[in-house]
Order: sequence, then structure tokens, then C-alpha cells
Amino acid sequence: MKIKGLLVLFAFFLILFYGEESAIAGGENFGLGPLEIRPQFLVNQPFLAMSPENTLTLKNGEASLSFGIDIANTFVNTQGPTEQITKTEVARGLTLADFLDKDGNTVKGFSLYLDAESKRKKIKYRYGLSDSLEFKFELPFISFDGGTMDSTIESVHSMIGISNFKKGGAYRALSERNQYAYYVVKDGEFVYASTQQIYNVRGEPIVGLKWNLSEGGKVMPAASLKLSYKFANTDRSGEQQLIRSGGVDWGHYLILSKGFNNWIVYFGDGQTRIGNNRGFASSLSHRFMTMEYRFAEEDSFVFQTVSQSSIFPNSGASSRSTSGENQEQRNSNLSTPTSVSAFGYKFLSGSIFWETGFVQDYNNFGNETDFVFFWEMGVSW
Repeated sequence: MKIKGLLVLFAFFLILFYGEESAIAGGENFGLGPLEIRPQFLVNQPFLAMSPENTLTLKNGEASLSFGIDIANTFVNTQGPTEQITKTEVARGLTLADFLDKDGNTVKGFSLYLDAESKRKKIKYRYGLSDSLEFKFELPFISFDGGTMDSTIESVHSMIGISNFKKGGAYRALSERNQYAYYVVKDGEFVYASTQQIYNVRGEPIVGLKWNLSEGGKVMPAASLKLSYKFANTDRSGEQQLIRSGGVDWGHYLILSKGFNNWIVYFGDGQTRIGNNRGFASSLSHRFMTMEYRFAEEDSFVFQTVSQSSIFPNSGASSRSTSGENQEQRNSNLSTPTSVSAFGYKFLSGSIFWETGFVQDYNNFGNETDFVFFWEMGVSW
């Protein structure tokens, strides 16, 4: 059974066994909140991506300022099964010929060679416009480089019996460790071809509103509506094209939360519309489920699953077929929704708040990051 299925089953038993007791006790429907981590896949970076969030809003006149960083390791080699792209080809610089099929024909659809560590630093400011309406401003700064996590990830793969020469290990052993290469090919033409590392390039700013529709009660959950808007920056010269789409994106999330003694369960469902998709998907669907266990009022352990439709457009090809119009589907089913699990810890002490955790994909279709580590800390007043 998939992790997400286990989480849903656990939530059902939690409601079954604690629902009546919680109703008697009048349990709180707000906790410290889900882990606010967005998808870190390289190709997603230029676009708006909705992140899970608490149903609770700041009160009128309250404010908070925070700084966070998400460090992600991504490796995808859709030509891995044919071993057409190895250390030798990457060392001399990849060409379009490296992305042809084994018979020398153009591959229809998308082909990828991504080997990078991304760092997304973010500054967030929140302000309570009323007791139930909150404003948010976020400004990201993004870096792409070779990183240092490759050897650790390969060692973990080996320890649990996953071969780094096969699909389960993403064909990592075919390439050098801790290098940077970012190649995306569509229908035999480069969309991105970069080996120049970039550091702290300012992304496009994001603003948002969150409206707490209801605080819920003994039976009904709390409910909030989150709206986000990404401004367009048309300066996409050089490597800035990797982290700016140049278009306006907007999205929404409907979030529910229900308390059961020390447990808070969150559900969210939403969608993002991409203004200038650059040949990728024009919209993204999001869904998350979070379980928060509160050790005390000040700290919580959080387990979370998040699924999102792929940034790559849907195609009719199957990852199990040996032929098809979109050949990349045979190696990495790029249009399959991404699925990740996250574990984290949240801490609150007076006006200081902090969260940290990690994310791991569990579908391994080549359209999501292998591993993400993140933390965020800030102050409220």
C-alpha cells in the first residue's frame, strides 16, 4: 500500500477512536500548521507552486517576518536505459545528438538530463488585515550548482539495495558526482541547456491572501481559502530564464483542519494557472494531507504527503509500452503526477518560530526531486 493510502487509513481510525472524546472536550481545530514546502523540481522553479499552509490566520494588526531555505537534490537521465548519456558525454558537453533514440531518430516529447542541487532562499512577510484575513509577500532567491549530496544519496541507495545503475537509482552511477548540468529537450530542440552555475538570482515576487472562512467546532472543521499571485518579470536574459517565467501565475488552495486531542489533521485541494507556460503544462493541480502531533502548545511533529500534477503536459503514451508517439514515457513517465512525503518539526517560543524537515519522493518517475532538506525561522509581533 502506498504511503498516502496508509496516511488516509490512519486518519480514518484517528477520527473513529478520538472523534467522540474530542467532541466532549471541544478540541482545538488549529495547530502550528503543515510544512510550508513547495515543489522543488528544477523545471517547476520559474512558476508559481502552491504550498500547504495553516487554516489559522494572523489577528488584526499582527505581523511576522521569516527567512527560509530549501535545498534539493535532483537527478534525471531519461536516456539512462540506453546509456547514451554517461560521464563521457557530459564531460564534453551534451548536444542534441545525445538525445536521439538508439536508432538515431528524434525523440518525440520531452527528454531530460538534470544533475543539480538547487537552493531556494525565501523572505516572507505576513500581516493580519483583520482577525480572519491575512496578507503575505514572498521574495525568492535561487541558486543552481553541483552540490554535495550525491555521494550520500548513492550510499543510501546501496545500503537499502537499490542499484545506482538502474531506474530505481535514477542511473546516477553513469554520471560524475556533485556536478551541475541542466538540459531539457522537446521534440529534438533545446528548451534549456546550461552548465553555468547560478547563485542567488532574484525570482519573481509572490503576494497572497488567506481568508479564514470558519474556525469550525466540535464537529465541523476549520476552513480557509488561500489565494496567491506571482508577478511577471520579463527580464529573462541569460541564466535568469531558468528561474523566471516572465508571465503572471495565480492559484488557490481550499484548506480544512480538524483537531482530535493532541492531533490536528489538515486537507488541502487547489490549482495553479500558469500565464506563460513556455511549452509546459498550463495548469497544475495540488492536494495535500497533513497530520500534526502536538507535544505541547510550543512544538509539533508533522507528517505530510503532497501530490501535484506534472509540469509536463499529458500524453497518451504509457511508461510500460515499448513504442509510442512520446518516447520519453518509456523511460520516465514525465506526465504522471508527482508524489512526495515530508517529515518535519515545528517550534514556537514566544515571538520566535522555527520549522525544519525533509522531503522524499516515492514514485520516482523523473519529474520530481530525489531529496529536499528545508528550514525556516522568523519572528512575529
